[in-house]
Amino acid sequence: MDEQYMSLITDYIDNNLSTERKREFDTYVAEGHIDMSEVEAIKVLQTKMETADTPEPSVAMTDNFYRMLNDAKAQPSPNKREWSLERVWQLLFGTNSGRLAFGMAVLLIGVVAGRGFSGNAYQNELKNLSSQMSEMQQMMSMAMLEEESVSERLKGVQMSSGLVSSNKEVTDAMFVTLNNDESTNVRMAALNLLSEYADDPAIREGLINSISEQESPLMQLALAELMVELQEQKAVKEFNQIIEGEYTPEEVKTTLRESVNKIM
Repeated sequence: MDEQYMSLITDYIDNNLSTERKREFDTYVAEGHIDMSEVEAIKVLQTKMETADTPEPSVAMTDNFYRMLNDAKAQPSPNKREWSLERVWQLLFGTNSGRLAFGMAVLLIGVVAGRGFSGNAYQNELKNLSSQMSEMQQMMSMAMLEEESVSERLKGVQMSSGLVSSNKEVTDAMFVTLNNDESTNVRMAALNLLSEYADDPAIREGLINSISEQESPLMQLALAELMVELQEQKAVKEFNQIIEGEYTPEEVKTTLRESVNKIM
């Protein structure tokens, strides 16, 4: 969200808008400069942070920390500073739980720090917090995509919404999911999300290349429907190979031929 509106948004969340500034706020909302869904999300998050209990580390977490620390100390290290940075990086980002814990810590620190500022300083902190939230969203979505549970991977796809196209790592992860996930439901969710960004040339090219990666007739037909909507000529060759495939069901071939004709 544009920084120039953050003062209005901050006062709106804190119920400090004057009548004149309230009219200004409503005008920006009506013109689409301020997205109320984002405002409400920030408001809800701030409320949760204000009312949340401070989590206490479990005994298992403490024991695990000291075990990893002792293991690390046992390894030779020519440079103490270098060793410390490497170990911290591994502890924070080497595991899903580490990444999630780090994300929550960053978020909490951002909120607490933001309360200590006012005016432009507070607006800058709020903007930084928004950036930190995006980073945490990325870490959590990437972690959930690696879960064994289908429902968790579906949540990972949903959590990636808004990051695709602007974040290459998330975009690449969505294509890996689209082409390789063992669940058709998860692959379909990834396709639906990526299709929202089909105007991006790189994503459109990735969707075309994905056609040959799909063995599920359901996914093949869904991609065909998308390519008809996009009128993407490059997809015709990919679909013709599926149509000519020995193991492609006849009803799927018939539907794909109809789709190809609609594109041509």
